[in-house]
Amino acid sequence: MSICNSCERIRDRNDGKAPLWDEIYRSRFWDVVHAYNTSYLGWLVLVLRRHAEAIAELTADEALELGALLQRVSLALKHELGCSKTYVMQFAESPDHPHVHFHVVARMPEQAPEDRAYHIFRHLGVPIEQRCGDEQLNQLAISIRTHLNTLE
Repeated sequence: MSICNSCERIRDRNDGKAPLWDEIYRSRFWDVVHAYNTSYLGWLVLVLRRHAEAIAELTADEALELGALLQRVSLALKHELGCSKTYVMQFAESPDHPHVHFHVVARMPEQAPEDRAYHIFRHLGVPIEQRCGDEQLNQLAISIRTHLNTLE
């Protein structure tokens, strides 16, 4: 296996070396983080805390927690950003991230048609100068963390 960036980021979280936006919330099996390479505020990612490359490899407990966490993260995004719904996507195809992770993206009420559905991906993998700033990401991270903690 090549280097898995997701596993490296999990190690950083375990060692207390992750920025706030990369350690929003940690459950027994999943980490909630904000995407680092996006121009879209509210692009969260649920990362399995152990390495697996396909959903079929999830344990029953991991899958059960995932379902509840997807709903809770969607509620937190709705509460904090006012989104009308969330998009949920999972591929685990990137050579750097061959690791089960779910994109949970806030879909805003006023979102332009050219940014709806799969078109939202034009906001991921953008150049550094177009990405959300750390301060903006950290502010949302604090709000999302607070909201998730109240749902426990």
